[in-house]
Amino acid sequence: MEPVTPALPADVVAGEGDRPRGRVSGADAGAAVVTALFSVPESMAYAAIAGFGPVAGLCAGIVPTIVGSLLSRTVLMVTTLTSAVALTSRGVFLHARLPADPGNVAALTLLVGLAMAVLALLRVGAVLRAVSPAAMTGFSVGIAAQIIAGALGEATGYRAEQHNRLLRIADWAAHPGAWSAPAATVAAATAGVWAAAHLGRRTRRLALLLALAAVSLAVWACALPVPLAGSLGAVPGALPAFTLPAWRAVPRLLPGACAVALVALAQAAGISPADTPATPSRRATSQDASRDASRDASRDVLAQAAANVAGAFFQALPVGGSLSRTGVSVAAGARSRWAGVLSGVVMALLVYALGGATGRIPLPAIGTLLVIIGVELIRGRAARIRAVCCLGPADTGVMALTFLATTELPLPQALLAALALSLARRLAARWLPPAPAEALPPG
Repeated sequence: MEPVTPALPADVVAGEGDRPRGRVSGADAGAAVVTALFSVPESMAYAAIAGFGPVAGLCAGIVPTIVGSLLSRTVLMVTTLTSAVALTSRGVFLHARLPADPGNVAALTLLVGLAMAVLALLRVGAVLRAVSPAAMTGFSVGIAAQIIAGALGEATGYRAEQHNRLLRIADWAAHPGAWSAPAATVAAATAGVWAAAHLGRRTRRLALLLALAAVSLAVWACALPVPLAGSLGAVPGALPAFTLPAWRAVPRLLPGACAVALVALAQAAGISPADTPATPSRRATSQDASRDASRDASRDVLAQAAANVAGAFFQALPVGGSLSRTGVSVAAGARSRWAGVLSGVVMALLVYALGGATGRIPLPAIGTLLVIIGVELIRGRAARIRAVCCLGPADTGVMALTFLATTELPLPQALLAALALSLARRLAARWLPPAPAEALPPG
């Protein structure tokens, strides 16, 4: 889920939050527990929609999250698996015609980390920031459409065959008679439990987890004939195992790894410290601010690179800075990088204690939660969409074209289209009337 991220506190840029301290606050510990509980169903859902086993999704929230939180300049940024990274990684394996076995996944994750390190040296963060807010909004909403289109088959048992995601959604809606009755029943129950939990202030952040647990128990008690998560691969009740990359797969995965790295860094750029308010001690000339922003962005890129390199040896899929997990952590009261570090530790304990039980989760429930995640992403971007539309037809066109490209093209190509449209808009701005001074909401 990638909702609009709450504005990060100013002290995430520097000062007390910038270095790990020996004392962990109660706020950070509480935020870590909430973030880890939220991460369990979301990680499994993202892995499932991309065709990976649940282990790779869960492990992406352990070692990479700990390493990324320890090293990132944006101290509240949570580094883990995102929907865009999962979908792009799946495309890499399909293009390379390689199975997504643990060795190949480790090779891809390692290559993504190395590619990020090279991109940090090339200062690619400045290039990614050239993607306009309008284009990034269209890109985010397009990813939401991809999530929804890919999850409808799991949720109802009917899989549309169209390549375009919008046509796939339309075809699904036009054939309700082809839905599986047991799967649709589970989907409806999951949505109902989620909606009820989401209404409560105290249960809202755990709505995904509560829906998953309640429906799983009901399916087990009623013995409904629906596919279970165990069919995607067993989840042993153990800590991530040490895994060596399949070195023979490196040449075939290298080009795709660069694409995954770019997509991950583009998403993470939305929560970079360069976008947060400056503290009084850091207010200086615009030249100084530019240099500071460049250093901050490079350090965040290197932190994500290290997270991928470390996670590659512990069964993790590629990762990047996550808008959704960062937003959950901030909303739950995170105050320092220890919130992210502890969320990885809590995630490891949950996998160790409850790993075997995750195999009994019904796939229609996971699919339904993915649809909810996609809808919530779009709903969370509603204010931003309206603000872009107020900027005028040029920015609205950039947003719409980026959205259409994201629903049709592979994500790396869609990202390049977003960059090209952003540059074209900047060039056109010299001849078009100035846009109204409408401030875009954060996120």
